[in-house]
Amino acid sequence: MFGDDISFRIERELELEIKRKCLILNLDFNDDVAMHGFAHDVLSHLDRYGKAAADGDMQARIKIELYGMAVLMHKSNAANFGAGYMTQLDALSERESAWVRIARAIWSELERRSTMNEARNEQA
Repeated sequence: MFGDDISFRIERELELEIKRKCLILNLDFNDDVAMHGFAHDVLSHLDRYGKAAADGDMQARIKIELYGMAVLMHKSNAANFGAGYMTQLDALSERESAWVRIARAIWSELERRSTMNEARNEQA
């Protein structure tokens, strides 16, 4: 029980911080187009943003942190609910709405890229 309380508090704090980062970036997590744009942008420029953040670029740092928080929430949810929790995102969306929107956008972008790479490999 104690461990569950700590996990829930950590998830709640991460969700709040994700919402704060979205506000700072002027990113509406309820806007699917904006979420997909963010996912595409951050995955396309992950290395560049990482270097820029290390050099003091706050905008890049916030994007990297937001991406990292989404990955951290994924790991936390996988540990708490099991590997199949991704099929239950609608249930999580009530208490982790910002994270769920970002997660869906990131996983969608990763899936799109994987499909594109497979198509390229088949043509080669």
